[in-house]
Amino acid sequence: MSTCPRCKNQMNYVQQYNQWYCQSCQQYLPPQQPQQPQQPNTPAAQKSRAGDLEYETVHSPSFTTLVLYLKQGQSVVAEKGAMMYMHRTIEIQTSGRKGGLLKGIVTSALGSESFFVNTFTASSGPGELALVGPSMGDVRAIDVTNQPMILQSGAYLASSPQINLDTKWQGLKGFLSEKDFVMLHASGPGNVWVTSFGGIIEMNLQPGETLSVDTGHLVAFPDNIQFSVRRVGGWKSTLLSGEGLVTDLVGPGKVLMQTRHLPAFVRAIVPFLPSQR
Repeated sequence: MSTCPRCKNQMNYVQQYNQWYCQSCQQYLPPQQPQQPQQPNTPAAQKSRAGDLEYETVHSPSFTTLVLYLKQGQSVVAEKGAMMYMHRTIEIQTSGRKGGLLKGIVTSALGSESFFVNTFTASSGPGELALVGPSMGDVRAIDVTNQPMILQSGAYLASSPQINLDTKWQGLKGFLSEKDFVMLHASGPGNVWVTSFGGIIEMNLQPGETLSVDTGHLVAFPDNIQFSVRRVGGWKSTLLSGEGLVTDLVGPGKVLMQTRHLPAFVRAIVPFLPSQR
């Protein structure tokens, strides 16, 4: 039974007409429709600012996409192949890295970055630009205007046009001495966006605090922090422990680390890959 909304008396359902009938009002009423549940209010994505650039990161931390909201005339430099989508108001220009041919070749060969980079400019109006890293992981913005940073090779995703990447910075000698591990020095006015394999963990080291980090898990740290690269132990430990080189970092300073190590992941899945007999 249902109640008449007019007289509040009970109504009868007439199946032939698929309607409710009120004897008191002598009127048919259409069947009551169930109320649709109210959808919870989904908060708008929180946008951040990097200097004059507005951006946000979505689907963090495992499948992070960096979305930049470029105003007309604004530009962003990105690693080759990083673009996911962009508006037609944005133009792309491909060029060699800053510093000339030789420096670009060195950065590409030693730093695991491509020789060519793409500059995206909102030339005919504002538009969105979405960038993604080469692996499953997070994206983080770092302001290097007042504090240059050392980046893991392969961690660079994008930057302000004025940013300079260098593998020949004098402070990188400790890494350059290790043939399998090279870092990049990022400096200049603006921001750098770094990408990782896995999530990014930040640790703020206090003055004199020392942290030993597997080199494969480093993402970035300030260039004025004291550091040294060493083997994890003696030759036995180095060969049998599954650990290779570690970097001792002495605070103060903020260290960014990634939760996964790509070479270790590759080794883990190799036994499951099909092989030719």
